[in-house]
Amino acid sequence: MQSGDLVFIMGDPGRPIFGTRTLDTGLICTETITHGTPALVVDVDILDPAAKRVHVKVLVQGMTLWVPGGFVKASNEEG
Repeated sequence: MQSGDLVFIMGDPGRPIFGTRTLDTGLICTETITHGTPALVVDVDILDPAAKRVHVKVLVQGMTLWVPGGFVKASNEEG
């Protein structure tokens, strides 16, 4: 997964998916994202390579948000 990739925000359809963004004031804001929403990858931050934990910065619903990598699926991935 790299900048420019089209992805989908996926999770349990019955539970909200949250992304975070930093406002101009420095406050961190949490936004709810709908399951299945398409997004464009802006950046990928590897938190723990051994555990494959990443955060993905995506452009979604007009906002740039950081989303846990487990909720981001490439458009060609199954599931």
